Amino acid sequence: MTDGIGSKEDRSLARAARNEVTFRNANQEIERRRADLEVEGATPFICECEEESCNTLVFLNQDEYAGAREKPNWFVLAPGHKFSSGTILSGNDRFVVVDKHGLAKEIAEREAT
Repeated sequence: MTDGIGSKEDRSLARAARNEVTFRNANQEIERRRADLEVEGATPFICECEEESCNTLVFLNQDEYAGAREKPNWFVLAPGHKFSSGTILSGNDRFVVVDKHGLAKEIAEREAT
């Protein structure tokens, strides 16, 4: 399914954006469980990069994760992991927050849960 997205490059960007959204949705479920269990301190989350085979964990505390979820087009990645059409908003030695632009932003906002 291409959602009317024409070029091969756009289809590739769309696929990458959907991978990021899938990881973000999984992390939101992890956050809900962490809150239910009242876990404190750093929690392992899945890197939300565009590589569908990525299984790198990033550790964020509750405030860091909440900050990264302020906008639906912000994603948490392991430092140095691949992303396209975005800029790094903040980061440290454990994670970076990326602000996605263009088609990736549109898909992230449309598919936000």
